[in-house]
This record gives sequence, C-alpha cells and structure tokens, in this order.
Amino acid sequence: MARFRPYPVLTLLMLPALALLLWLGSWQLDRRAWKVELLAQYAATADAPPITVSEGVCQGLAETGRRAIEPDVDAAARIVRVSGRNTQGAPGWRLFTAVRVCDGQERVLVETGFEGLQTATRADDGAPAVLAQADALRFETPLGTGVFTPPSDVEANMFYAFDPVGMSRVLEVEAETLNTQYWLAKSTGEPPAYLTQTPPERHLAYAITWFAMTLALLAVYFAYHIQAGRLTWRGA
Repeated sequence: MARFRPYPVLTLLMLPALALLLWLGSWQLDRRAWKVELLAQYAATADAPPITVSEGVCQGLAETGRRAIEPDVDAAARIVRVSGRNTQGAPGWRLFTAVRVCDGQERVLVETGFEGLQTATRADDGAPAVLAQADALRFETPLGTGVFTPPSDVEANMFYAFDPVGMSRVLEVEAETLNTQYWLAKSTGEPPAYLTQTPPERHLAYAITWFAMTLALLAVYFAYHIQAGRLTWRGA
C-alpha cells in the first residue's frame, strides 16, 4: 500500500509545468496533422490543369500552387525587383512586371526573370542584366512582411516584400489596381517554404520531445518524494 504526502508548494509549481508540457506536445501533434493536410491539398492543386490568369483572378479559380498559362508579357514593360531566390536556390532579385486582367481593371504581378547578386548592377543604365520570358508559372501568395524585413527602397527599385504602393510607383500604375491576393511566380512545383521548412516529421519529433520531458518531470517529482520519505510502500 502506497503512502503519499506531496509537498504542497512543489506540487503547485509542478502542475502548471506538467500541463504546459502536455499542451505543447498535443499542439505539435495538431500542427503535424494540419501540415499533412496542407501538403496533400497543395499536391492536388499543383497537379490540376493550368488556367489563365483571368480565370484565376477574375473567376476566382486561383489557388496557391495552381499552374497558370503563360500570359502575354511586354518585354519592354517596367519591372520591380524583389529580393529572393531562383528555382535553383541562388540568391538575387526576382523580376516582376504587371499584366492587366479583368478587362483592364486589375493588374497581376508576373515573374519574368531573375538577377543573380553578381549581376544585379551590371548594366550601366540600371536596366536588369537578365530578363527572361516567364515559364512554369504558378499562383502564389505574395511575399509578406516579417519582423526583420528591411524597408522597401523605391528609388533603387529594391523590395523585400510585396509593397503595392511602392511597387505601383515603380511600375507607374495605380496602387489600387494591383492584385494583393496572388502573383504569378516561377516554380518547380515543389511546396512553398512555409510548408517544407518544418515538415510533419519534425512536428512529430517535437511532440515526442515534449512528452518525454513530461515523463522526466514526473520521474523527478516522484523520485524527490521517495528520497524525502514522503512516498513509501508498506504491506497492507
């Protein structure tokens, strides 16, 4: 028969910590299930037939990862430069221009080329060193602003996130006409970084870690009481 006399203060401190560890483990399991579902949805969308920009934006058929038929792009159109990486992972400037859709009432940014960092300022007149026609385009959510995102430099045409006001000045279009929900980006069809940086397997590993810490906390708690003689066993 066990006889247990818990330390009141220690127990009051241990219970919230125990609850927190259990919640963190459960949260990571929920995150894993959510990520698995998102990856499955993205895979289904990525395999769907391509649609036109107008069908995606004007008819509401666009989804992140959906392939788009290459629109007509004016090679002489003004561009904006967005910091990022190309499909091979090299750092530099992604080049976007605006394409009219919905009877000219909206404009969608379309990625048309890439400037590697070593060639970003090669042209004497400031023109892009590389300007390639768009291919393998997919609808993507424009790059958002984070806590550490540098501010846009409109004069130098250097953007680090989607900035409709600043970009409209460079493109010489009305800011309210730029579509803020999607842009067309070159893509290999791989899931975006926010889905792959922490894959489901890593969420599972995190959950196991939190649950293991829960067991370790309980082991230390009861071992301390056993050592102090406050948890004993004796015959009935």
